[in-house]
Amino acid sequence: MVRRGRVMTVLAASAMLLLAAAGSAAGDPINVPWSPDDALDSEVSFESDGITYYGSFRAPVGDTRGIALVLPGSGPTDRNGNSGDLQVNSTAYVADELSRRGIASLRFDKLGAGETGLGGLDPNDLPGFDAQVDTAAHALAFLQQRTGVGPDRTTVIGHSEGALTALRLADADSAAFSHIGLLEPLAIRYLDLLSAQVNRNIDQAVAVGQFTEEQAASSRDRFAQAVADIRAGRTLSAEPDPIVDGLGLRANARFLREADATDPADLAAALPGTYSSFLTCSDKDLNVSCGQVENVRVALSHTDLHFAHFANSSHTLGELGPLPADPNTALAPLPLSSEFRDAFGAWVDGL
Repeated sequence: MVRRGRVMTVLAASAMLLLAAAGSAAGDPINVPWSPDDALDSEVSFESDGITYYGSFRAPVGDTRGIALVLPGSGPTDRNGNSGDLQVNSTAYVADELSRRGIASLRFDKLGAGETGLGGLDPNDLPGFDAQVDTAAHALAFLQQRTGVGPDRTTVIGHSEGALTALRLADADSAAFSHIGLLEPLAIRYLDLLSAQVNRNIDQAVAVGQFTEEQAASSRDRFAQAVADIRAGRTLSAEPDPIVDGLGLRANARFLREADATDPADLAAALPGTYSSFLTCSDKDLNVSCGQVENVRVALSHTDLHFAHFANSSHTLGELGPLPADPNTALAPLPLSSEFRDAFGAWVDGL
């Protein structure tokens, strides 16, 4: 699942080592839209560090109440929140909800995805996470210039890894906005979250007989050594390992080190108290637990916080309803979560 030199961690790591799939339960039809609507999209492009990024500007229905930059999750993810065969349309759905509530939005193909592609770069030497934050700053400046809307009516919304990008953007001098949405966010340090996911999946592999206890202990040790090397800025010393190499830790060490450098809760605590913030977690999110999100929720308490705790939303904002939370369902194409639509819509209406 590693594509074009970028590791797909937060969005898809929960499915990478699950070698035995659970069954799916039948349920009643779910009365929410099954596909996003791109009728109000316009093709746009902007420059960042010599690379042309391509995306979609979504006009609002009716008068423009404000604008929003929508940032997708991890990996080479396109403007709609999709990556390769993983077609979830998470950010396209967000653009739908914003548009019908008078908010114009910009979403774009990340490096390695969609029309942006690799931008002529060497796939073995791609920019790090800091460059991703710079790109978001250039995208925001483009959106504000195109619409003439100032920071007081500007929102940045990030899904999963995109939430960390949004928090880092708020901490930068190169961007100005007043509202932030953190959707199923990367809520603890990047490598801590990846470690938790890997250890959980190793446990499950042992439980179904795919790993012996000895193999599991060896993989855990090698992964822990790789994490220590990345954080110390060292060349990875771990012996070849299917998990270390399968997740692309060697190729993506710089990106991971830069993304891991700050705790999302510390960034959330540093937001101005004037911000309106929206935060979500879900009991059926296989990637980020509500327990992990709690630190960010507490850190945002000084802002005008709107917190939504869901029961049946997937990590990618899909409607699971009565379906179980397993990789077969959580990574399948799903309609937009009704819980998310209602909570997000109420927050946007109040901006």
